[in-house]
Amino acid sequence: MSYTLIDPPPSLVKSIRNYLDTFGLVFGAFDFGVDHEGRIWLYECNPNGQFAWFPTPVTDRIVTAVADRLQHAGEHHAR
Repeated sequence: MSYTLIDPPPSLVKSIRNYLDTFGLVFGAFDFGVDHEGRIWLYECNPNGQFAWFPTPVTDRIVTAVADRLQHAGEHHAR
């Protein structure tokens, strides 16, 4: 098994934002898989998911995004 950073397709970003908004979440650790045909599968969303065990290139982007969200918690997010 391997882990790779990707930029999700805009339709997936929209779906994730809708999920978070529906459940009133500010953060969600979504678990996805990508099959050999390139289909993206949602496994689950953890409202307090753990990610520190990933390699540094993965955790750096997550930590930065969470820190930015905490710093700007009162601001509206872009849709």
